[in-house]
Amino acid sequence: MAPSNDDNGRGADLDDDTALDHEDGRFVDEVDGDEGIILDDEVEDGLAPEAGRRSPSLLSLLLLVAGAIWIVVAMLKLGDSAGIEGIPPAAIDEIAQDSGVALPDVDEPVGSDADEQTSASPGEIEDEAQPPAPASADEGEALVDDPERSSEPEVGTPGSERGPPEGSLLAGKVWPQDYVAPEVVHYTIKRGGSMKVVANLYKIFHHEIEALNPGVSLDRDLPPATKIVVYKHTPGGSSESVNFPGDGGLEGAMPMVDGPGRVIKHIPWKGWATRTTVATLDAVLREWARRFPSRQPILVGNMSAREGGRLKPHSSHQSGRDVDLSYPQIWDRKEELNWRTMDSKNLDRELTWSLLELLRETGAVEVIFIDSKLQKLLYDHAVATKRHSKAALREWMEYPNPPGSGSPLIRHVRGHADHIHVRFKCTAAEDRCKSRDR
Repeated sequence: MAPSNDDNGRGADLDDDTALDHEDGRFVDEVDGDEGIILDDEVEDGLAPEAGRRSPSLLSLLLLVAGAIWIVVAMLKLGDSAGIEGIPPAAIDEIAQDSGVALPDVDEPVGSDADEQTSASPGEIEDEAQPPAPASADEGEALVDDPERSSEPEVGTPGSERGPPEGSLLAGKVWPQDYVAPEVVHYTIKRGGSMKVVANLYKIFHHEIEALNPGVSLDRDLPPATKIVVYKHTPGGSSESVNFPGDGGLEGAMPMVDGPGRVIKHIPWKGWATRTTVATLDAVLREWARRFPSRQPILVGNMSAREGGRLKPHSSHQSGRDVDLSYPQIWDRKEELNWRTMDSKNLDRELTWSLLELLRETGAVEVIFIDSKLQKLLYDHAVATKRHSKAALREWMEYPNPPGSGSPLIRHVRGHADHIHVRFKCTAAEDRCKSRDR
């Protein structure tokens, strides 16, 4: 004999009034204020066990259909394909099957949501489909030679710089009067040593460095990170390039300053220049660091001796207006950043163009020497990426014409495949300075 409804502890018609709360893997029945817990092993397909064996009445079926319709409406309002909060999806599906009601696919747009989705402009849809800008230096460097790269990349990437952007340290400056060199230059002792050693590094007379650092003994051992003054500007003192870069001298020189965007690679006594040269180069490298904070610094090589004159192995670098800089490289950051002969595999064309444009923005550069083979790589990249037109490139570089053609900014001189040679102009105040334009 089948058990009665009373034997089951609840009426058969209470199934539709049962609230199912999913809590810690159990379903809690709330019937007439009494709570009965049905364990997982008593649940079949996420529903409570059938209460009794009596065939359902017409009223029960109608109530079941009404409940299923209510579930469908609630699902449409919530738009959640995972089911209504508190009811497992399996339970919802089985209720719908028992009632003969088909549930809609909530993954498809419904009503006004679909209208809003299809009303988006083509430009907005394409923007969403575009990949984000590179987040790391390695990713950015992998794209530098891609001709399909957008002509207007994100701000902060090398290709975005077309003249001074907002906040540029060079914007609005007039050369040379707006480029001011620091009044004092320090040398930081790295591994310990004496002030005499520092004086010898810069080829400064011992009595001069003692006067710059009163109270510090010349032979005293100094710990790492000690700062020693190696230069102090004399108010009213002049700084001037004399004669030609290949046959000249230097008066009132100052040493190159350390700072952001650079790594000083020269021996200190080979890093002297005019105050205007140091001020201009310092501004360019600070702007480099500001625009590309996650990119490689620029290596600063030989400049001039303190009083100019021949600086082996160079035939120029004699009058305080020349400086050797590194080419931006495709660099894996595993090896030390150092001078390397550039070719199609390791020259970062995009970053090199950014550096060249920074130098030109100052209005201070007389000429830049770059090997003709590297000029070709830069030329092809500029054309492919539409960075510069062929007409504009005629003012930039000799290539594709043979070396010695015209008077562009960038020229070929043998021996410049591993560094960029930059020469700054004479200022109007330097009466004895000589260049190709004077």
